[in-house]
Amino acid sequence: MKIWLDVITPKQARLMTAIASFLNSDYLITVKGLKESVSLLERLGGNYKVVGRYAIGGLKDKLLSYAERVELLLDTVVDFDPDVLISFSSPEAVRVAFGLSIRAITMNDTPHSYHVARLTFPLSWRVVYPEAIPRSEMIGLGASESSLISYAGVDEVAWVRDYVLSTPPSSREFRVFIRPEESGASYLLGKGRSIALELVETALEMGAEVLIKPRYEHQVGELTKVRAFREGRLTILRDTVDTLDLFSKISLVITGGGTMAREAALLGTPSISVFPLDVKLHVNEYLRGRGFPIWRARRFEEARRLVMDILRDPDSFVVDTRDMLLALEDPREVVGSIIGEING
Repeated sequence: MKIWLDVITPKQARLMTAIASFLNSDYLITVKGLKESVSLLERLGGNYKVVGRYAIGGLKDKLLSYAERVELLLDTVVDFDPDVLISFSSPEAVRVAFGLSIRAITMNDTPHSYHVARLTFPLSWRVVYPEAIPRSEMIGLGASESSLISYAGVDEVAWVRDYVLSTPPSSREFRVFIRPEESGASYLLGKGRSIALELVETALEMGAEVLIKPRYEHQVGELTKVRAFREGRLTILRDTVDTLDLFSKISLVITGGGTMAREAALLGTPSISVFPLDVKLHVNEYLRGRGFPIWRARRFEEARRLVMDILRDPDSFVVDTRDMLLALEDPREVVGSIIGEING
């Protein structure tokens, strides 16, 4: 069995590396040329190849990069000759797999990213998703009834659970990690200022040290103008971050996305997602309902109040999640059972 896995974002680098290691098959990871994703794959190790570029500009540039990458992937995939593709709704990879009659297993926990869902679900052999997402939403985005396979967990379990179960709890430092929104994503283009970055001052006012992991270079220039940066109370993280080690030792994680918020919550660290769209984050609510320390704030004032509440007594918000993690299904096992269908 030869398995092709495709990666676009850092989350997908984590997820696909975890799956590749679990399956223990002959595999190739192709990765779109986003610096952070490539750097993370380099640190995690494994067999990967950079194919195509990551466009953060307008829609025209995104479409052009899509067309370029389809052609580049075609050459790579024909040489590797895989039996199956595993991706997180990669439009280019799924299109190439469909064109070459390669079964595509498509994972997805973000139905709000409807562009990639509508481009990938109809062409996918299997669509794997957390049961927290209503089945009707997946079908509405183009998935066939027969392709859908749900599981009782979240993607992040694939790389967080083993770490938690094998690592003794550590003392917490009064530090806050902040990650801005993914403003280059098609569903966030033109959505305005970053709530996550506006919360930097709140965390500093509460006396915490702040660590910021920018998504884009223009954000770095803005941050270096902040007085706290010159005073050493604000640190800009430029290199690849070991989020598992970092998040297990700090007081709070604030992110404009969802993955890092869920990572932190699974580790027992309080987290706040300030994802700016007025859509339900089904998987976040799923974890919150099971006692994991994760919150959602759609507006700045709501987020500010949450930050202040947590930082007044951060240790009281930390949760021991070991037993809770064991109750969640691991997506690696779900994908493994699907691969077994092909072998069987």
